[in-house]
Amino acid sequence: MSEIDPAEYQERLDRISDIFAGMVSHAETTTQHRCPYRDRHDHCTALFACRNQQPNQGDLETLICGHDGVFDYRDAWESHPRNQERMQRKIRNIRLKAQHRRSKGEPGIQEP
Repeated sequence: MSEIDPAEYQERLDRISDIFAGMVSHAETTTQHRCPYRDRHDHCTALFACRNQQPNQGDLETLICGHDGVFDYRDAWESHPRNQERMQRKIRNIRLKAQHRRSKGEPGIQEP
């Protein structure tokens, strides 16, 4: 093996650092106005629900990222993708059953 020239090695490290510094700077600027889960076709690739997700016409499986880039998208995230509607239906049904039981004077769930 040949000897590594420390000066040449440092020069290469500095060059790589400059390249990555530019990439990081661009990424930081971009994240202030563009969601990182929005792909180049404006599809949402997030595996969680976001209030900016919109259905794609003709394709029910694909969601479109609907933000316009003028806000901080990070507070839009929710914890579970596409399950919100199912959860809301389930809660609505539980409430309706509870109201029905109460209207008939039936007891609810008894605690032990």
